[in-house]
Amino acid sequence: MSRPIADAASAEFSRSGVPHVVQFAGSMFSIFFREGAVTNYDQAKAQQTQAFTALFQSMLSQGVHLPPSAFETWFVSASHDDAAVARVLAALPVAAKAVSESFATIST
Repeated sequence: MSRPIADAASAEFSRSGVPHVVQFAGSMFSIFFREGAVTNYDQAKAQQTQAFTALFQSMLSQGVHLPPSAFETWFVSASHDDAAVARVLAALPVAAKAVSESFATIST
């Protein structure tokens, strides 16, 4: 179940012009708002954490609870049924717009 969510998130961020990378470990994944793979803590710290804050707040306002830190992993399990996945997927376009807008404020 993690792959459809991660792929949809990546597609929405790409459509919105947001630099990001999605990395997997089994059914877990992380989204980092930066270009290029993250292989250590220094690289993880170099991401745009305020973009994750925008993602978290937007998803939460739409009823989707994410890990509250840019340094945490998304855990997807069998308890996430089709309705839960659909709720996440439906919230992603609005969240991607919020993330994109957070990048606009960084560069000004």
